[in-house]
Amino acid sequence: MQRILADVPEPGVVVAAVSGGMDSVVLAHLVAAWRDKFPGGVRLVAAHLNHGLRGAAADADQAFCRDLARALGLGFAAQAVDAAAVAKAEGMGEEEAGRALRYRFFHDLAGDGGLVLTGHHADDQAETILLHLRRGAHRRGLAGMRELARVPVPPGLAVRVGRPLLSVPREELHALATAEGWTWRDDATNGDVRYARNRIRHRIIPALEAIMPGFRIRLLERAVAIAEAERELTERGGELVEKAARYEHGGRFFRIDEDALSEPERLLYAFRTVVEDELGVRIPYGAVLSRLAELAEGGRLGETICLPGRLRVRRESDGLFFFFPGAGATDSSGEYILPDPPFSIQAYGLEISADWVISTGTVPDGDKADSGVQWLEPSSLRWPLRLRAPRPGERFRPLGAPGSRKIQDILVDTKTPRRHRGLPRLLADHAGGVWLWPLRLAHRVRLTGRPGRALRVVMREGKTT
Repeated sequence: MQRILADVPEPGVVVAAVSGGMDSVVLAHLVAAWRDKFPGGVRLVAAHLNHGLRGAAADADQAFCRDLARALGLGFAAQAVDAAAVAKAEGMGEEEAGRALRYRFFHDLAGDGGLVLTGHHADDQAETILLHLRRGAHRRGLAGMRELARVPVPPGLAVRVGRPLLSVPREELHALATAEGWTWRDDATNGDVRYARNRIRHRIIPALEAIMPGFRIRLLERAVAIAEAERELTERGGELVEKAARYEHGGRFFRIDEDALSEPERLLYAFRTVVEDELGVRIPYGAVLSRLAELAEGGRLGETICLPGRLRVRRESDGLFFFFPGAGATDSSGEYILPDPPFSIQAYGLEISADWVISTGTVPDGDKADSGVQWLEPSSLRWPLRLRAPRPGERFRPLGAPGSRKIQDILVDTKTPRRHRGLPRLLADHAGGVWLWPLRLAHRVRLTGRPGRALRVVMREGKTT
């Protein structure tokens, strides 16, 4: 607990996740005992999520947790959900759905700056590592859970989770709880060996301990070393995401270039960061990340794969596009009528400004080299200006071209990624396209070469989240 609080010195809110089981009861007593050691003004809350899977037994668990919190002088918060219905609607397993719902609930209570404490102990850690090994886990799975971690909560949120009991064996917690006379609730499903975790708990670990005394201790020591290597790669993958990924309409784009491909393992960790940011769940390393690597390195243009949680990824000419769950490929509905100049606004993910300037008749060299700036002849415009998507079959005559062409043909020839071709990126007036951003200016609105007033328009990718 001291180590966790050293890294989270002023959490504001401390949420103890209390299920009613023995380990969570010990955690609740620990939090209550530390009441005077938390920073001043910290609010302590025991939180219980009723998953709606065990009927009357689940309701009794909730009532037990409420009474425990009251007896310990902790605040109490509970929420009932239908994990089975959410799992079906989101295309995931009940356990996965339950985990996502729990952490959404915890984030609602703790916020970005708070701290959530769970009762995971050393035996949970050993079981988790063996489960991951059974599934063909990579480094992170073999590192197990961390004492303090940020757990993603979609969309784009995260909650800090501390596990102060992670190094303590279950038997020590049980001995303490028994000696203190604490009571707890037993979940009958914990003894059902039809579940893989229970088989590992009741059969495999005892057998390994009998053959190799001290097995759990050595396993956990090795996990600590692996966790450090995992932490370093996670940081490097996150740095690559900051450099190569950006939010766009309907999803997130990840640019694939020589630098991204130069370190395959870093790239895999970057993909993991992007996927987990959007889904808020842990993903199978081999089944998902390796497939993403194949798509990045040799996927066909337009090839699309579907991931758990209904996340779709498509190969573009310049990288991968991760569609948000439920989003379509484009957002081309409607058009945005721009105000009269001068103005500075944001629309459809773009930052747009327009100002009246005095022109010598030609575009200054500095603006010629900037694809986000154009100078327009006012007398050629048919007001008002608007921002919209190209219409089916719409034609456009680029500056200097002998005639008009279909906009879609121009976009294909310029290797515009497919996801951008239907987006509202056409600056238009009543007569048609004015600027196919950021590619071509319409010939009809070019400066005439005569000094006078001109309209200087700036359009740049906005900062979206």
